[in-house]
Amino acid sequence: MATTILTPAENRFLQLSQRALALPALTRLMPLLRDHPTIKDSSDFLPRSAREALLEQRVDWLVQSSEAWKLLADSPYVINPSNNRLDWRHCALCHKPVRYEYHVVLRKDGHKIVVGSECVKKFMSDEMQYLMTITTEDNIHAVAQYDDLTEQYPQVPEILWDPTALPHLPEKHQRRQRWVHNGTKSTVTGYLKRPQPTLPRTQLNPYLTEYDVLTGINREAATVAQQTAERRAERERRLAEEEAQAAWQHAQHQESTAVNQLRASAPYQTYLQRVANIITQHLPLTDFKTVLAKLEMPVSLQKLVNSYQLGVMATEFGRTGQIQAARLQIVPRYLVADLNRASQQRAKQRQRDWYDDLFNAAVGFDLTPEKRQIRLKQLQQAWEGQQVPTSIYADCATLRDRLTAGESLPANWPAPLRQAFTKRLTDQPADQWVPAKKNHVTTSQLRRLVQDNPDFTTMKHHYQRLYALPAAEEAMTLSALEQVALQRADAREKRMDQTQALIRELLDK
Repeated sequence: MATTILTPAENRFLQLSQRALALPALTRLMPLLRDHPTIKDSSDFLPRSAREALLEQRVDWLVQSSEAWKLLADSPYVINPSNNRLDWRHCALCHKPVRYEYHVVLRKDGHKIVVGSECVKKFMSDEMQYLMTITTEDNIHAVAQYDDLTEQYPQVPEILWDPTALPHLPEKHQRRQRWVHNGTKSTVTGYLKRPQPTLPRTQLNPYLTEYDVLTGINREAATVAQQTAERRAERERRLAEEEAQAAWQHAQHQESTAVNQLRASAPYQTYLQRVANIITQHLPLTDFKTVLAKLEMPVSLQKLVNSYQLGVMATEFGRTGQIQAARLQIVPRYLVADLNRASQQRAKQRQRDWYDDLFNAAVGFDLTPEKRQIRLKQLQQAWEGQQVPTSIYADCATLRDRLTAGESLPANWPAPLRQAFTKRLTDQPADQWVPAKKNHVTTSQLRRLVQDNPDFTTMKHHYQRLYALPAAEEAMTLSALEQVALQRADAREKRMDQTQALIRELLDK
């Protein structure tokens, strides 16, 4: 059997009240309510969203509507003198003829309607029904007197009719609240039952004074409750964070052995480093993909990432300086994080190398003006070189002479560049200009060092002039250079076999 969601009287009541209510959901339903007086849960014209809104909010809408109306002060109640029902006016809600007319007005804009006694009892607020009873039985001027009273004492309606007033009042004070409510109601009722020229100030004052005290207690309790809720929320937030952290750590711990082995493998690390090196060159996307295609991707990575996805990450790094790949959810997060870390480390190293190279081209190397200009133009063409003003290169062409003459670095240089040069100038000896030493060295750079220098002493001199690696790495590098120099000498003197034989004898236990 179909259930009625909204009767015609309820429908009309909502329509008449809607103009005074800030209820967007009800406003959206107005065309539907105007076209269909009765709405049932089986009505074929009723969209699902409208049906759900009516079922969930209908009662709240009717309650808010009931509070939007009040009895008309100058003519709250009229009895039609005719005994003929045809002469009676109709109720604005149920449309039945009513002899006993209650004139109600919308508080917001003064719109007036006539409502019968049954609909007043059914639809209107407790406050209006209370006034209706007194107006009908005792005093036709009760509404006007009530309006005067509440204008002078606006807390009276809250005391009498708001069940949610003082929601934080401690239980031990609620008996006092009931005393205030009962005393206020008794005083107001006595005042309204007869025409009164003056307000009952003396009688109301004890109750209103006590209500002010209770309001202060409620406010303090609300503050305490809010602080307690905030502390509880903070504890819950911290607990949630700790649980999330624990879950994350557990997930990290449970990460598959295959993934851990992949991330630790040389092919994976080598490929990521090579891709990061290309990314940090900031090539156009087409050029990036062309260079990328020349790299051989390990088989273990071919199902995890492709060239399109790497292109998206390269574009993001060029734009923001980091890789998050938020829209590439299919790419494993560990791979994104590893490539982001490798790219940022490589970008930082490239920037330091570029500062070293610019300093050496301008100050550290003994270059002719022509060679200095050529080197500066080469540095300007790099991506890092395009991020500084072109005037920097004109300054660098004569910087060494000006520094020698006791001048300072140009004040208009970008702060990072000034800081980089200042640090390198601090490391300079007092009596000469020397190159800034790089903190890493590549195999190709060591190969050139070996090719350009005939003996280890010369190799070591040039190496220490250009590079400053961590102690352990430097010891290994110098050892390798020395062994290369010795092997070259053995080869030159044609004693390689004898040397190796002697080494084996010396190491033979």
